[in-house]
Amino acid sequence: MEQDKWLYHNTLKWKGEKKADLKFLESKQVIEVATPPEFGGHENIISPEDLYVSSANVCYLTTLLGTLKNMGVELISYESKAEGILETIDNLKIFTKIIIRPKIKAKETDEKIMMILKHAEKRCLVANSMKTLVIIEPEIEAL
Repeated sequence: MEQDKWLYHNTLKWKGEKKADLKFLESKQVIEVATPPEFGGHENIISPEDLYVSSANVCYLTTLLGTLKNMGVELISYESKAEGILETIDNLKIFTKIIIRPKIKAKETDEKIMMILKHAEKRCLVANSMKTLVIIEPEIEAL
């Protein structure tokens, strides 16, 4: 029987001044997090908003890597930028859109790479779990 439930854990310890340490239990990594400066927080510290947008970006990459492997396509390079748009709607601040702009080089035709990108977009579990619209705007170089 295939597993249908997974658990992911982290802890958060407040340090004062709108800062905390976020610890990922499985890896033991600790990241300092804080309220972003636009909301009275700190410069140069990762915010929940940063983590939200980066989660979609990272998940799309990891989903794409699995899809490429399953399709037997060799990836030469991958870089992406992600932009999250936070807006006030009905007096609530919400992310209305995340745009991921991957630059991809792979040994395959443009058409096959586009098909693989669309497949990865449909299967990205983090984006599928968000109510935020996630848009992929790829730049492809087929070799």
